[in-house]
Amino acid sequence: MNNLSESFNNTILLARDKPIITMMEWIRTYLMSRFAHLREKLSAFTGVVMPKPNKRLDREIEKSGNWFVVWTGDGKFEVTQGFTMDKFIVDLTNHSCTCYFWDLVGIPCRHAVAAINYRVEQPSDYVHAYYKREAYEACYGSPISPINGQQLWPKSNGPQILPPIFKTPPGRPRKLRRREPDEDVSHSRLGKKHLRMKCSNCGQFDHNIRSCKQGKTNKVNLFIIIK
Repeated sequence: MNNLSESFNNTILLARDKPIITMMEWIRTYLMSRFAHLREKLSAFTGVVMPKPNKRLDREIEKSGNWFVVWTGDGKFEVTQGFTMDKFIVDLTNHSCTCYFWDLVGIPCRHAVAAINYRVEQPSDYVHAYYKREAYEACYGSPISPINGQQLWPKSNGPQILPPIFKTPPGRPRKLRRREPDEDVSHSRLGKKHLRMKCSNCGQFDHNIRSCKQGKTNKVNLFIIIK
């Protein structure tokens, strides 16, 4: 699953075990309130790039000062680090850099910012359109209309829709989702798969106090002394 599915599943955790109509009404009410809240925040925002991606862009702008730019023509630049002499190729025409940060994230990396400053342009103009105000407004601009309660819903003459026959499966009901084979099941306790056993009696590894020979010897000697 991707992060979007995980976030949505965590949000509807309180409603997903309810009947279908109750669950859908809970999701609709939540989205209606969330969209209204985000539209209100957007009306008070005056920037072009949204705050979180703009914060990441500012971080790249701060780290672009130690990079030297050589223009090669056709929108391509060779960017060199002043201390380590690392080099990257920046293509402003295709919005790409050989460090692949700009290609993956959509925000200009520090090498691209150095090339953009060389051309005396604004780095925010090269941010992907999905991070800008227009995309945010297109996503949350449409309001969700409120509806009346079930007592005012129109009646249908069709047959009554009954819930499916539920049969309790054997075993204890699952509360957590099924995890991947390489995913850690517990977040509170560490596994003991790769830990070495240490005896609490003699302090040696690869055995415990039950199989400790020194402990058995001490018990025999103590028995002989008492006897």
